[in-house]
Amino acid sequence: MINTTYGFMSDRRQRLEQWRQRRPVLGGVFLLLGSVFMFYVPMFIAKDTIFIGGNTVAYIGLVNASFIFLIGVFSLTKPEYSTILGYAGVVFSFTSLMGTLGGLLIGMIFSLIGSNLCIAWESELVEENSPFSWNGSTDVDSDSNDEDAEDMGVSGLVNKWR
Repeated sequence: MINTTYGFMSDRRQRLEQWRQRRPVLGGVFLLLGSVFMFYVPMFIAKDTIFIGGNTVAYIGLVNASFIFLIGVFSLTKPEYSTILGYAGVVFSFTSLMGTLGGLLIGMIFSLIGSNLCIAWESELVEENSPFSWNGSTDVDSDSNDEDAEDMGVSGLVNKWR
């Protein structure tokens, strides 16, 4: 007789799939991969210049890559903040050009892709627990006489473009 259940591996695979559906996994992985490329360049520069007198460019690159790494980790652990973390990832990706030449541009491109995936990611399961209210009932534009402004306030515009 053939056993149709797979045992504990089936349960683990199912739990992994549920975990993956509640997080921007691909965005977080691209951010982590981009930070690895950004760490690569300043680690070789900093190792040679640390005894000579210091090169602030290498240290800026290390700090920048550290922030992008943390943004990738936080996007995986706190998915309700993925949109804001994605915006921060875009900023740090562009500032990485100053410190490490963007991880030879490969790290910057990976970080930008990951940041954009974090911004675009949506999940109904996470939206319920989000600390940000995108569907607020109060409209800032309600004093305006324009009919479109009455129908769509600031929160409506955000939902339109999400």
